[in-house]
Amino acid sequence: MPFGGDAGFFLIVLVMFGLMAASVPIFVAIGIAAMAGLCMVFGLQQAMVDFTSFLWQSLSSFELVTIPLFVLAAMLVQESDAGTELFDFAKVWVGSIPNGLGAAVIVTCAIFAGICGSSPVTAVTIGLIALPVLGREGYSDRSRGAMVAAGGTLGILMPPSLPLIIYGVLTETSIGSLFMATVIPGLLLATAFGIYVTLAAGHRVRAQASSWAERMTALRRALPVVVLPVFIIVAIYLGLVTPAETGAVAVVYLLVLGLVRRQLDLRKIARAAFLSALTSAMLLMIFGTGSVFARYSAILQLPQRLAQTVGHIQGGPLMVFTGIVVTDLILGTFLESGALTILTIPIFFPIAMAIGLSPVQFGVMIAVNQEIAQIHPPAGLNLVTVSSISGIPLTRMMLSILPYILIELTMVYLLYFIPQLTLFLPAHMSMR
Repeated sequence: MPFGGDAGFFLIVLVMFGLMAASVPIFVAIGIAAMAGLCMVFGLQQAMVDFTSFLWQSLSSFELVTIPLFVLAAMLVQESDAGTELFDFAKVWVGSIPNGLGAAVIVTCAIFAGICGSSPVTAVTIGLIALPVLGREGYSDRSRGAMVAAGGTLGILMPPSLPLIIYGVLTETSIGSLFMATVIPGLLLATAFGIYVTLAAGHRVRAQASSWAERMTALRRALPVVVLPVFIIVAIYLGLVTPAETGAVAVVYLLVLGLVRRQLDLRKIARAAFLSALTSAMLLMIFGTGSVFARYSAILQLPQRLAQTVGHIQGGPLMVFTGIVVTDLILGTFLESGALTILTIPIFFPIAMAIGLSPVQFGVMIAVNQEIAQIHPPAGLNLVTVSSISGIPLTRMMLSILPYILIELTMVYLLYFIPQLTLFLPAHMSMR
């Protein structure tokens, strides 16, 4: 066992989380922990060499170019106010049924998630548009806040999911297959959310019915944006483009669309580029330092030893999987989904393979589980985000969010027992 062993590893993990709790940037906290671990094993001089070498190797993967491309696409959508058009489209088409405005929020989140790939960005973009409207129409603070926070979690699951891009690079799993694997679970989850909001959310608010002329006007305005997530899914499924190429096409399409419709100008494009560069740099630095930390844990053979230990747990694979779910939920309450993926997948992945899960199936299940973590009281990122943009206290949303958590938890185990929900589309796509 290298110097420091298990005791040194757990001490370093405590220091890392302590730094995060002290508001040190996540990639800095992970980087310090990884460097300290390598120093304990190899000494300072060799640790510096290995740290830079591991960091360079982890960031040299071509697939990572997908992240800044889709982040830029999401920022361009934000700058062009496409979220407003999407919400207006959903509102006039489904807003006339009982609680239809709430269902429109879920529909809008699902469409936007198919462009964005990020849970907090989806919650913020749609929340700023929908929360005031929901309030004026009679939705209580607790129900409208929980609705937007839960709808925002679809940003993690629907392609292009940024955490799944990271998962694919870490585990050498086809990103295209992962994207396809999320389509059926994502649509099922959005449908389940919509049904709950419409039938059982505890309020009855009926919006004014829209005429067919109003519906067609809203459709014409939103159609150029609505077709983009459909294009992403169909193009990858048919093998016309790779996920990275799809990101590039999406950026060019949104640029041309925004300029033609005069929704974008040079100032907005520059701001979108600047914000996407900051966000992408943060995600890639988290990925790089997290990969170095994963190398340190591999040097200690921690994943292999954990997998062997887990193999002897009483209760079989289902109990082992439940342990992964619970651990991921606890950590995900305090960590951003990208950081959570980077820190836990090198440990969880060998365990999942040992209990017979498919890499694609496991990736989607982890994505759904991370959705739960984003809205899990008391500090789920989406809850905090919605509270910050709306002024709704966290305590008002905690009870209302529980049914959404139950729906997502049910989905996690549904995917466990019915693997074909994730594996059917990847098995039939043209390019994997």
